[in-house]
Amino acid sequence: MKSTQRRWFAALAGVLMLVSCAEDPVEETSQYENKALQAWITQHRKDLLDNFQAAGDSGYYVDVIDEGDADAAPISEKAQWVRFNATARDLDGNLVLTRNAADAKLLNTFTRYTRYVPFYRYCGEENSGLLEGVWLAMRQPLSLDGGAREVRLRINAKVDLYLPSILFGSISGSGGYEGETTLSGNRPVILHMEITDTVANPLSREGDDVDDFCRLNGGLLRYVKAGSSELSSGAVTIPEPSDNPANQPNHPYNPATPRWVSACDSVAQLYVDYRYNPSSTEVGDVWTYPAPYKSDYAPYNDPDLQRKINDALIKRFDTDQYVGVANLQADSVGLDGSAKIWYIGRFLDGFIFDTNIDEVKELIYGPGYSAGSELSYTPEDGGLIQAFYYTVPRLKYGQWASLITVSTNAYGSSGQNGSSTTTTTGGNTSSYYDYLNYMNYVNSYYNSYYGGYYNNYYGGYYGGYYGNYYGDYSSDTSTTTTTTTVTTEIPPFTPLIFQIYVEPE
Repeated sequence: MKSTQRRWFAALAGVLMLVSCAEDPVEETSQYENKALQAWITQHRKDLLDNFQAAGDSGYYVDVIDEGDADAAPISEKAQWVRFNATARDLDGNLVLTRNAADAKLLNTFTRYTRYVPFYRYCGEENSGLLEGVWLAMRQPLSLDGGAREVRLRINAKVDLYLPSILFGSISGSGGYEGETTLSGNRPVILHMEITDTVANPLSREGDDVDDFCRLNGGLLRYVKAGSSELSSGAVTIPEPSDNPANQPNHPYNPATPRWVSACDSVAQLYVDYRYNPSSTEVGDVWTYPAPYKSDYAPYNDPDLQRKINDALIKRFDTDQYVGVANLQADSVGLDGSAKIWYIGRFLDGFIFDTNIDEVKELIYGPGYSAGSELSYTPEDGGLIQAFYYTVPRLKYGQWASLITVSTNAYGSSGQNGSSTTTTTGGNTSSYYDYLNYMNYVNSYYNSYYGGYYNNYYGGYYGGYYGNYYGDYSSDTSTTTTTTTVTTEIPPFTPLIFQIYVEPE
């Protein structure tokens, strides 16, 4: 009996030992990754071992290529918005994220619907929309040379960050919008970052950009309510519509009036050019972009692109026969009218992010696009961005017009993420969202603090309508059909321009 008990207790002890071993704390995967990153740095960049930046149980290495403008204040000095370029590669050199068109072209992932410009992100005391490693580098002093010196990043700073996945994340993508190649989990990256601009007040900045654009392209006149204190600053009271606008010097139809006028005397920085005519070569009809979008690739490398677009509009809508709004004998749409609208949507640098006009789609996106259709809109029913609600009712049937707005009346403080979804009929079906969705989530901290602070000024906005900007890009084979739907990113606090044509009633 005792022998049996001894054997039983021995067996039990063995089981307990196995359980104990299984429950012992083990090194987490992240710890293995940290050691692997350290080993890589030791072998390839031994000079950076003294530039290790601790971050909780992890950390990263930094190579400061350029500290930035010495006269500029450090980014960490206050909460602000930051524009920065970023290119990420894994330790084998494979490109996984880029804002550079040339890099994307080399990988054969360049797309015409991607606007290759710097990221625009809020950088505050708490991280709300940045990669953790990027935020740490921007907000905390960088300890270099084993603590011998300290650097704080400023405008024009250039750094390489060697980040473990806990400070970067993973990418699921095979080209297209943003995610250039797939980066599996627990893989370190080398992120090259260049800080190009800082913005303390994004509302003020975009407002100045809109005003500057209007002044450059035909002039600007703000309408305000009678008795407003703004009358002393160059604004005028809004004129009533008249059959003879030439008798009213401030009437928007009068050729002597600046091109861009307030759409509504109670809505800030939403302007309309009622006299816009794409077949005209007058100032205001041919736009000059203060900072034009630059690209070495089609379509924006074509100096004749704007002329080709105007020629397409003239042919499609008989624009050369357009008599102008002052001579157009037609009713206005009004709040309860039903308008069929054709449009081109642009950023202030000229990049076209949306259109429903087939001929323009082909010029911008190339062949293979889905057919566009008119945008049916009754203002009192809503459903579009507020900029349309305040402008379309005043337009006449058969009229051309253009409008420009700050994000207040468009997509607001959060903007709109870019995405790409690919579906294959008859074969595999796959989809992915661009990595920008990971980079560009604006969480409750920012929306409730910063966006909420400006709530009374900002008002609501209608997003989501332009979910499918470009429709389907399809290629058929004998066995499968592949359809890709894409959406161009609209960054937070981004002004927009629209060229609009309202079909005759």
